[in-house]
Amino acid sequence: MLVGMDALDEPLSDADTLDGAEDPAHELTEAAGSGPSLNRILALVFALVGLRIGLSPLHDNSFLTHLATGRIIIDTGHIPRSDPYSWSAPGAAWTVQSWGASVVYAGAEKVAGLLGIRIIVTVCCVALTQLVWRLTKPSGSLLGRLLVTVPVIAVGTAYWVERPFLFSLVFLMAVLFSVEDRFDPRWLVPIMWLWVNVHGSFPLAFVAIGCFLVGRLLDRERPTVELRVLGWAALGTALGALVSPIGWDLITFPAKLLQHSDAFANTAEWESPSLSASATWMYLFQLILAVGLVAWRGRRWRAVLPVLVFGALSLQASRNIAQASLVLIIPMTLAATGIGDVVGDTPKRLLRPVQGALLALFVLIAVVGVTRQPDTDLATYPEASVTWMRKEGMLSPGSRVVTRDFVGNYLEARYGPDRVVFFDDRVDMYPMSVVDQYMELIDANTKPGPVLDDLDASAVLWDADSPFGDWLEDPANGWRIVRRDDDWMVAVPSGTPNG
Repeated sequence: MLVGMDALDEPLSDADTLDGAEDPAHELTEAAGSGPSLNRILALVFALVGLRIGLSPLHDNSFLTHLATGRIIIDTGHIPRSDPYSWSAPGAAWTVQSWGASVVYAGAEKVAGLLGIRIIVTVCCVALTQLVWRLTKPSGSLLGRLLVTVPVIAVGTAYWVERPFLFSLVFLMAVLFSVEDRFDPRWLVPIMWLWVNVHGSFPLAFVAIGCFLVGRLLDRERPTVELRVLGWAALGTALGALVSPIGWDLITFPAKLLQHSDAFANTAEWESPSLSASATWMYLFQLILAVGLVAWRGRRWRAVLPVLVFGALSLQASRNIAQASLVLIIPMTLAATGIGDVVGDTPKRLLRPVQGALLALFVLIAVVGVTRQPDTDLATYPEASVTWMRKEGMLSPGSRVVTRDFVGNYLEARYGPDRVVFFDDRVDMYPMSVVDQYMELIDANTKPGPVLDDLDASAVLWDADSPFGDWLEDPANGWRIVRRDDDWMVAVPSGTPNG
C-alpha cells in the first residue's frame, strides 16, 4: 500500500526539487552529530496522534460487512456477485467494489486476529499524518505549516476510520504529491490499480488532477506535470479493471451509483454534513480557513479551483469530507507560504531529550494499545439481544427479523451468509422496493404496520427510544415485547411464542 513512498521527495530534475535530496525519513530521524529540528519534533507529535487514531477499537458498521465478505472470498476462493446475506433481497446483483480491502481485512484476521486489522489501520493513520506534514513543507515557515496541518489532522481524528476509504486517502496523497512534482507519477500505475480494486472513490483522483490542471491553464501556465500525472493515473485505472477478477464493473460502478441516487436520499453519509456533529465543525473550520487564506494570499486559479470544487463536493455529501480535507492542503500551503519567520529546520541539541521522550511515548502508546485495549467497541450494537434471539431460535436461517441497517452489518460479521439480514448500508444493492420499506420504518410519520405485514416479519429488533419502538409497545398494534434492555427491544406478533 505504501509502495513507492520513498520516492515522495525524489526530484525529477534539480530545478524541480522542492525538498532537496533529503532522506525520506528526514523529519523523524536524527542526523549524526546534531539534534532534531523543531519540524522533526512536530512530526513525531503528529505521528502520536495518528497512532492514537489508528489503535482505536474497531467499530464501523460498513467495516463489519467488508470483513464478513473477505472471509467469504478467502473461504470460497470466489468474490460474491450476488447478495449472500439478506432474506429481503436474496441473490440481488452485487458489485463488491472493495473486494481488495475485504481480502486484506480477512487475511490480516487469519494471521493475527482483529489486532492485525488494527495494526494495518494504525500504519495508514500514522502514514497520513506524516504525509500531510511533508506536503505542507513548501510553505516554508513553521506557522504556515501548522496552520495547514493541524486542521487536517483534527478532521482525521473523526474521519480516518477502518473503512476501505482509509486506503484511498493514502493513495490520494500520492496523487497530490505527484501534481506537486514531488513524486514520480509512474508509481500511480500500481497505486491506481490498487485504488480501483479497493474503493470506489478513485474518480475523485481525476477530479483533483483536473482542478489543478485547469487551474494551471487559467493561470496561463503549461500544465506539463498535471498532464503527465493524468496519463499515468488513467493507465493505472484502466489496468485496475483489465487486471481484476471483477473487470469493467469496477469502472462503471460509480456511474451506477449516481443512477441509483434515490436510494441514498436518506443515507447520512450521502447527505449534507450535519451541523450537530462536532466532526462537521472541525471540517468547516478548515474549509473557512482555506477560503480565507486563498482569498487573502493565494489568489491563483490553481489554488482557487480545488477549494471551490472540493468545498462544494464536501458540502453536498459528508462522505467527501475526508478527501476534500486532503486536497485543500495544496491551496492552503500555497497561500500560507511566508506566514511567520520561524522555519523550524535548524537542528537543536536541546531538543534531543524531547525527541527521546516522544519516541518512548510512541512505544508506550503502541504497546498499551496492542496489549490492553480491546480490538472492538460494539457498544452501539445489540449484542446481548442478538445472542438471546439466536439462542431462542428467533434469529436463524428462515427467520424474517426486521432491524436497523447498521445492525444488519453487525449480523453479517457475526453470522456470515446465514441470510438473517433484512437491510444494511449497501443501499445501492437493494431493490428500491426494499429501500422504500426501510425508509418507511424509520419515518416517524409513517405507520409501520403495513410494511411489517408486507415483509411477513417474524420479529423486530429495534432501538427502544424511537417512534417505531413506541409503536411496538402499544398492544393494539398487534405486537408484544418479549425482551428489553436499556437500549434495545425485541418484539414478536401477538400470539406468537418466543421463537
